[in-house]
Amino acid sequence: MNKKPLLAIGAIGSLITFLAIIINIKQSLSLNDKAPTLAFKSTSSENILFPKNAGVINVKDAPYFAKGDGVTDDTQAIQRALNDYPNRNKIIYLPNGTYLISDQLRWAKGVEASREKRIILQGQNSTKTIIKLKNNAKDFTNPAKPKAVIWTGTSPAQRFRNAIRNLTVDTGNDNPGAIGIQFNASNQGTVRNVNIQSGDGQGVAGLDMRYTDEVGPVLIKNLQVIGFNRGIWTGHRVNSQTFENITLQNQKEFGFYNDGQVISIRNLVSRNSVPAIYNKHGLMTLLDANLTRIDTSSPEKAIINGSSLLARNITTSGYGTAIQNKKGSRQNVASGSVKEFVSHPIISLFKTSQKTLNLPIQETPEVAWDSLSQWVSPTDFGAKPGDKRDDSVAIQAAIDSGKTTLYFPNGIYNISRPIYIRGNIKRIIGLEANISGKGVFHFVDGSSPVVIIERFDGLGSGVVHDSNRTLVLSSTALANTSSKASYTSKGGGQLFIEDVVGGPWTFNNQKVWARQLNPENIGTKIVNNQGTLWVLGLKTERHGIVVDTKGGGKTEIAGGFIYSTAAPKKTPMFALDNSSISLTISECNFNGNPFNTLISEKQGSNTRVIERVSSPSSGCNGSLLPLFVGNK
Repeated sequence: MNKKPLLAIGAIGSLITFLAIIINIKQSLSLNDKAPTLAFKSTSSENILFPKNAGVINVKDAPYFAKGDGVTDDTQAIQRALNDYPNRNKIIYLPNGTYLISDQLRWAKGVEASREKRIILQGQNSTKTIIKLKNNAKDFTNPAKPKAVIWTGTSPAQRFRNAIRNLTVDTGNDNPGAIGIQFNASNQGTVRNVNIQSGDGQGVAGLDMRYTDEVGPVLIKNLQVIGFNRGIWTGHRVNSQTFENITLQNQKEFGFYNDGQVISIRNLVSRNSVPAIYNKHGLMTLLDANLTRIDTSSPEKAIINGSSLLARNITTSGYGTAIQNKKGSRQNVASGSVKEFVSHPIISLFKTSQKTLNLPIQETPEVAWDSLSQWVSPTDFGAKPGDKRDDSVAIQAAIDSGKTTLYFPNGIYNISRPIYIRGNIKRIIGLEANISGKGVFHFVDGSSPVVIIERFDGLGSGVVHDSNRTLVLSSTALANTSSKASYTSKGGGQLFIEDVVGGPWTFNNQKVWARQLNPENIGTKIVNNQGTLWVLGLKTERHGIVVDTKGGGKTEIAGGFIYSTAAPKKTPMFALDNSSISLTISECNFNGNPFNTLISEKQGSNTRVIERVSSPSSGCNGSLLPLFVGNK
């Protein structure tokens, strides 16, 4: 049979579907509205491809045979692929196309211990890979009984490493009960480079992370939500959620609605007629936002705060009120720009500037996705994942091969000796693989000024940064089953952290920017010695000093969740020795052993402390610091 006409028809069908989506988006705007300035921009050059031996599950291949033609119902094909790999750290891959579905896509349940975790749904391109719900789909028409197009599991907090990447979710037309994505991940997980849109503007929510308890910590980065009653909906008390580069447009009730979580947001663009943000309950830190009201016919509030809020560098337009503050001591803020706002009194132990450190923020460097001809694997040099043999020699040989991307096909690798990151390597990608053993990765000099290590469920015994080059650690667990893997800096190179669990961390005279950092080791978790540390979204557990800043270092925590589990706390939560810090944190405790000392600050030879505070309360049996400032 000649397949070319069928392929042509499929391509035309995909093109028609894609054009229809664009038309629907345009129709969702009023005729006089201009498109918003997006917090992130997806380009047609975005092209996520993997080698054939990478262990990636392509839904178009056997035995699934999804079509992605915008006509065939691909629900069962995609669901079968999800069901086949519970808790396997597998990438379920969707090449470009429009995948028409008629029912919910659900994370694999498996056996109880394997439920709904370590599953990655990966598209090829954020605008060209589209999961589209049929119009007027059964079970999606009743807002009183909402249903998500993609559902990723419930509590408890065991949904490790879940991720959705590089695709669009379209809830179609006439589906007022639809939710785009109900997302759950624990310790490390992400929604990244994703669009969620309603064809006709209807729907309950775009991204829903309040549907179950114990969601987080997670990093939501480069997300656009168009339509729905609520763009993003968060809730409950644990475990914190971090957002960066978010665009919200044409919601009917609220752009972002928080009902309890510790939320950290940076780079938010909202173009709405309704309030952009309602922080009903919980701690919210909001940095760098542009909030525009497209309907100025009546007064409206850009931000409504009913709990604890730190807002900095906020621009509002078209709203009658920039911030309506219902909690704390601060008055409402009129329309216009907000330089810095704290809902409650600022706390300090010594004379300070009474404002955040406002450290310079650098964007995480982007490392270009190389063509597959530049990819090399340890398996090319004899490594066999899962055979329990030492793969150190094979890994080093692959690094020294001259290629630029080192990839690890899915599986478990073992290292027993130092591995040196050098030569031409600029990307080390795990494809959700795990590296175990006593070996340590040493980041030394090489040809690329920036190197990224990403998507591992374990990095041996950690990383030593011994170079002036810049390192990016992304979507990675330093250790899978142990808290012994660490990071230590010896050189002066910059470090960027995104969506990483593990520790401890030692920063020596180093500039560090972190988005969603989750150190859970026992004892001191982070040492900032003479460095500059900026964190958007910090979460941690167990006892020990969370951050020890010394030697004139500067630390800024823009939203932190301290889950004070385990033994009684004999150390302060934060230690400061002749250095500077500003932090916004909330503590949660259920075992009767919260931190008794929150801050120990030494300036000169004088040491002062802050003990547990009862007011304001975190609402979760712990202390709340809306803003603490300590300045050298």
